[in-house]
Amino acid sequence: MSPELQRQLLQELLGLEARKALYLDDAPSRSPVQHYLDPERFAREQQRVFGALPAMLAHSSELAAPNSFLRRTVQGQPLLLLRGDDGVARVFYNVCRHRGTRLVEAQAGCKARHVCPYHAWSWNSRGEFVAAPHFEAGFPDARPEELGLAALRCEERHGFVWLLPESFAGALADFLGPLDAELAWVGTSGLAVHAADTQLRRCNWKMIAEGGLEAYHFRVAHRNTIAKLFHDNLSSYQVLGPHMRSILPRTSMAQLREQAPEHWALRAHANVLYSLFPGSVLLVQHDHVVWIQVEPLAVDSTLLRLVTLKPADSTAPTGYWDKNHALTLTTLNEDFDLAESIQSGLHTGANTALRFGRFEGALQRFNETVQRQLDGAPQAAGAAAG
Repeated sequence: MSPELQRQLLQELLGLEARKALYLDDAPSRSPVQHYLDPERFAREQQRVFGALPAMLAHSSELAAPNSFLRRTVQGQPLLLLRGDDGVARVFYNVCRHRGTRLVEAQAGCKARHVCPYHAWSWNSRGEFVAAPHFEAGFPDARPEELGLAALRCEERHGFVWLLPESFAGALADFLGPLDAELAWVGTSGLAVHAADTQLRRCNWKMIAEGGLEAYHFRVAHRNTIAKLFHDNLSSYQVLGPHMRSILPRTSMAQLREQAPEHWALRAHANVLYSLFPGSVLLVQHDHVVWIQVEPLAVDSTLLRLVTLKPADSTAPTGYWDKNHALTLTTLNEDFDLAESIQSGLHTGANTALRFGRFEGALQRFNETVQRQLDGAPQAAGAAAG
């Protein structure tokens, strides 16, 4: 992000704070309750949203060494991420090419060869077939070069391994649009995983996404954690194609009035929230990044992976990062508990729609993006609105 854009974003928020004004959309909006309850709509979201767009599978630091591997499950599909002995990251189905059993049982590790637990067929770290007992006698017509693990399209970019669906025809950089340059500014390729937690939440995946897109709840929901660090109901957002950038200024922003604008730095006085549509959120803080990975399982069930990414060359003591990760979990769980609370009341009929105020406009924009994807409308990566 250019210094000029950082100054513009901060100046906008300083102006709002000085006038005791809020960042407002033109009008309030509503989101139908059925959008969080309808299994048929959920199935279309799985197919046309999550099944059609790039997804961040892992951070590169989780697959750092040659011959390292990871297991992942995406939309019920068992995947195997391999870092070949040539240093290239690849993604395959975690399925033996003989009888189809799961090839790798361990969640992560480092191996030059993967051997099937059923009949000991084996593959190398590039996914190439190596050998099988009695292979020549039992399979005289089989060609070893055709027995490589079933590969999926992927790309390693900005320190993440991305899954690219076969139906996705564009380039990953084009899909990211302006965020491609901004992820370079954040420096995610120079980070490493410090800690990761996984949890199952009984709510629709859109509840999770919506919970981070407004600061209206900070003063109340986070009163015992982070509320005092932030202004009451002050934030801004910009729509960047299917993605979104939100700015959450900290109370320290007041110090900027005593500094020359050319010395302003956004991360020093604000959190930057990148909502990478559809299933990843990057919460950029002054010295680290939190990655929230969203995996919808059912209309009312969502798997979350919460990852603290620290600078790979950090010399800070482990305890410092442990405390940051613990505060992140405590704060986010306050949001997730509320999301489950909302979901539990949707069936009652008390509301036919959820209300979004003018200062909650980002939630409506997010839902409009979901609808456009369901309708098959193009998402203009370069478009910007706020």
